[in-house]
Amino acid sequence: MKPLDMKDLAIIDAFPVYDCRKTVLNVGCGSGRIDFHLAKMGYRVCAVDIVRYNTWENSENLTFHVADIFDLSSIPVETAEVVICSQVLEHLSGYKTALINLIALAGIRLIITVPYENSFKSPDHQNFWSDQMKGRYEAAYEFIDICLPYSVAISKIRTKPKDAGTNKYDYLITVDKRQGLMEETIE
Repeated sequence: MKPLDMKDLAIIDAFPVYDCRKTVLNVGCGSGRIDFHLAKMGYRVCAVDIVRYNTWENSENLTFHVADIFDLSSIPVETAEVVICSQVLEHLSGYKTALINLIALAGIRLIITVPYENSFKSPDHQNFWSDQMKGRYEAAYEFIDICLPYSVAISKIRTKPKDAGTNKYDYLITVDKRQGLMEETIE
């Protein structure tokens, strides 16, 4: 099992602790590095990606599936208490549609990471986010508008210790749906 990096730890730190939420859907799981750790921590994890990886190995608390975020019928669960989508949206031409689908899948919390500007240069990145609109960069704060009426927190995180002296960051975007749920129960 590969060790977690700082981004993975920030994702886990963003998990809700109230009511000890235990079901997780990871959309765009890649090799499954964080998923193996979450299963070992006692979470029930359903991990999906557009292609199958040879590192996938199902266990009691962890299942892997090939699925497409643009086709919700391919996702093997209707909802999960926590949904993770890390380092995926920058690759998708229809990332806003994918984001809306992710919100629909999240029962309590959605945790997203995307790179800050062009921090991690990759030829297949189609989308870029910044602190404000400039050039080809979208403003990261668009996530707040897209994710209404839920509570949204956006922070910058470092991926590796060696990035501390550079301008390399990821955005960690946390969408908490409890705000909308609490309003429904108060009425």
